[in-house]
Amino acid sequence: MPRFHIHTLGCKVNQAESETIAAALLSAGWTRAETADTSDVNILNTCTVTGEADTKNRKAIRSLLRAGDMPLIVTGCAINIDDNAYGGIDARISCEADKCKVPSLAARLLGNAEPSRLDELEHIELRAHGSYGFRTRVDLKIQDGCDNACSYCIVHIARGPARSIPAATVLHQAQELANRGVRELVLVGIDLAAYADGDTDLARLSSLLLTQSTIGRVRISSVEPQSVTSSLVNVLARSDGRLCRHLHLCLQSGSSKVLREMNRHYDADAFASLVTQLRTAIPQCALSTDVIVGFPGESDEDFEQTCELVENCGFMRLHVFRYSKRPGTPAAARIDQIDARVKAMRSQKLIELGQRLALADMERRIGTNEKVIIERPGIGTSESYHTVACDPSLPVGELVPLTFTDIDIAKKRFVAQ
Repeated sequence: MPRFHIHTLGCKVNQAESETIAAALLSAGWTRAETADTSDVNILNTCTVTGEADTKNRKAIRSLLRAGDMPLIVTGCAINIDDNAYGGIDARISCEADKCKVPSLAARLLGNAEPSRLDELEHIELRAHGSYGFRTRVDLKIQDGCDNACSYCIVHIARGPARSIPAATVLHQAQELANRGVRELVLVGIDLAAYADGDTDLARLSSLLLTQSTIGRVRISSVEPQSVTSSLVNVLARSDGRLCRHLHLCLQSGSSKVLREMNRHYDADAFASLVTQLRTAIPQCALSTDVIVGFPGESDEDFEQTCELVENCGFMRLHVFRYSKRPGTPAAARIDQIDARVKAMRSQKLIELGQRLALADMERRIGTNEKVIIERPGIGTSESYHTVACDPSLPVGELVPLTFTDIDIAKKRFVAQ
């Protein structure tokens, strides 16, 4: 039977889409190759959010081409922007902008018949089986596209306008996964908090998932702060942990001037007010974020404002990115680009701040109890999104209440029992 290998770059939505492609191929009798050099067809799911992302795409392509003479399918956001930039690199490359057609393209490249089911990317039930190589926590895409047009980002062009999966479909898929033993469902989308199916927003959908499915718990992934509503905060506060009391709020900068120039739809004060609202309603809430350093025109004062806001918010995890020019975006055309050495220094300072904040968040949770999903023997993920070392005999895939007893500082994780 034919073998495939998928390499995925970028966001959680890309990861969810790659898993859906894998499920379609597995349902048609393919097997997953552990490495690219043992595959019959390789698939690369690209990202194009920044110039650095495009560099990583090309590096991955070169690596996959070195794996052997097998065909390479390149899909994802980079292909939606410019398939000619990748298709001409090597004769083995086939570009496919429509991810729904990737499985049937793989079959055609091997000269196989094209079963119609390869273009039906449901197969949600297969993703509940770890034996097929899927994660214990299942990412479920419920939204795609973006209407925000941040000045440094091209995803709104690559992905198109915001649109949402019907609530009935989401509920059906969630229950299918629950029936097959999935205990944590991770909701993902490009602008997740902008989810809208008629009068069903993300808050209403989350409530429906808790009341109309038997899924163990639901996690909301990355959200834009301007789209977080009071009703969503209330659902989080009332869920008793079935809706994980953790949010990844995308900050990007703590300077209102920089946020305005980024075309973000909030300012620093609005972000701080949202964090206060969350902390007041949900004292144990865990918050993580993304920050871009070295955006064009970012002054020392702007950067210090970012550091101050990050510290005041008390994030448990901080993802720091150095600004990288993405051709075709307004920010890339600016003449006030920041020197690479300045970006490196600012990045390091924020990374060190993030490490201190992460330790502080862990220290305040010592002695508390949270449900932990066991992802592999001896390792799990807590409701607050911390990595947890635990008894290796605990069954993989189960939600287990554990008490945090110590911190393994070297490995940046809790010890729990």
